[in-house]
Formats: sequence, structure tokens, C-alpha cells
Amino acid sequence: MRKVVCPLCNHLHEIDEKKYDSIKCEECGIEFSISDGINALNRNYKVNRDRGFKFYTKLKFNESNECYEECLKINPNDFDVLTRYILNLCYLNSLEETNFGKIIPLFEEREISLDGKNTYTFLAFIKDFTQNVSIYFREIYKRAIENNQFINEKYALSYAKSLYDLKKDFAYFKEVIPLLKVEEKNFYLEDQGNEDVLTRFEEYLNKVDDELKKTFSLINKGDFIINEDGLLNFLNENIIKGEEKEDKELMIIYPNREFQKKMRFFYILIGSLIAIGILFIILGLSLNNDILTYLAFLPAAILVVVFIIFYKEINK
Repeated sequence: MRKVVCPLCNHLHEIDEKKYDSIKCEECGIEFSISDGINALNRNYKVNRDRGFKFYTKLKFNESNECYEECLKINPNDFDVLTRYILNLCYLNSLEETNFGKIIPLFEEREISLDGKNTYTFLAFIKDFTQNVSIYFREIYKRAIENNQFINEKYALSYAKSLYDLKKDFAYFKEVIPLLKVEEKNFYLEDQGNEDVLTRFEEYLNKVDDELKKTFSLINKGDFIINEDGLLNFLNENIIKGEEKEDKELMIIYPNREFQKKMRFFYILIGSLIAIGILFIILGLSLNNDILTYLAFLPAAILVVVFIIFYKEINK
């Protein structure tokens, strides 16, 4: 069976190309050739893949995954798109619910061979996945726990289930690592910035195990441990009464609106200073006026100060 896309409405079709030279679209009614359908499919695939990445860079993870879903309808076994799709799911985690439990089924329902290219893709995915998990732990301890207690039961339940799911995810990935192509794996790990990818992976694998062994505390309910099924087992100890709280922003990763406003202001200011400096230089040279030419150094000096402030702001 061959997949083709309608050139007019982008509806996906599966046909037996040995039986048909053309196809009539069941959605919009136009008739098109197999070659036009293949060209439309390739074009549709590239457009959605590019749009998916653009949405990702803007932290629009839902929109990004809508594009990647279209790609996976065309090629379910595109490992690169699949890993991006899964990472987007991780970036969509919230304090109340995470997607860590959806990862393994998405891998297992596809036929993917770990060739050289996919070895690189898998290790890049492991690197980003581990980074995402580190952010998840950081945000949980910063926003869901106060005075060593979970601030409400929803966050505690979600955390318990997430640890249970993460334990299975890490175990699954650990089984995959020995199957990677050795030469490509070594080459990837020797690249600058990738040397500690597997070390970090093991670090967070162990952290998940450590967290599952800990005793936690929940406001109004007391101490609890996490069962093997990812549920809370209360010990009826150290019950401290208090008011339940909720974080104003549930998403683990969310756009910092205030930071975005500052960045827009910086970009406008930098652009304006560059334009003013160029204007002084043009006027000075065209009028043969040294004073105007030298005035170009003033916005340049201000620009240096702005860059220093800008650098400090983005590295907070």
C-alpha cells in the first residue's frame, strides 16, 4: 500500500498503486495522479516537520505536536520526529499530571531499527529527556513542596505516579543502550558537551529509585511512602494541619511573560542603537563632518552597556 496526500485538501489516502493510476479524493472530490499525490505527501511532510520545530522553539508544544502527529501519520517509524513528539509531551507535564507513562507504548507500537543515525537520535533524546527530568524534580521541590510538605494531595499523587512511570522509562532506556551501534555511540559521546550524557542518565535513574524509597509528608494527611503501583501509602504519622495551596501556574515549563517583555525591549533598544550609530556614520561621511562621525561612538558605548545587562539577564 502507498500513502498519498490530496494536493488540494491535504487529506491522507492509502492506495494500492498497482491497481490505480489516479485517485479521487473522498474529502474534496478532486481527482489526482499518484505522482501528484506523492509530491503533495512529501511537501506536506516537510512543511509539518518545519512548522513543528518552529512551534517548539516558541514553547508552543501542543501546536508543535499537532504538526508532528501529521508527520507520524505519513511515516510512523520516523525516529527523529517520534523523539521530538515525546519530548514535547514531557514539556507539557504539569504539577497535576505528567506524560511519563505514555512514552514506552509510543516506542513499542513502532518498528524502529537502531542504525547509526538512530543511535545518534536516541542519545540526543536521552540527553534532552534527562534534562527534562531534572527540571521536573527542580520544579516539584520548588513549587509543590513547602516546609518539607506537599502543599496539596493532587501534586503528591501526581508525583508518586510520575516516579513510578519514570522508573519504568529509565529501565526501558537502559535496556536499549547496549543495542546502540558502538562506533556511532562512542563518536557521539566524544563530542564536546555530550561526554556525560550516560553518566547523567545513570544519576537520574538512581535519583528516581532514591525518591521512591523516601518518606514524604502531606499537609493535613501526614507522612506517606509510595507503593509499588505508584499510589500513596499513609503512615498516620506527623500530621500537621494547614491550608492547602495551589501554584498559580500548573505547567512545569511555561513561558515567563515578564522575561519575554524584557527581551523584546532589549531587542528594540539594540536595533535602535545600531540604526542611530549607522545614521551618524552616514551623515558624518556624506557631510564630511567629523563631529557627526565621532558621535557614532556614543550609541556604540551604550550598546556595550546594554549587551552586558542583556547577558546578565538571560543568565539569571
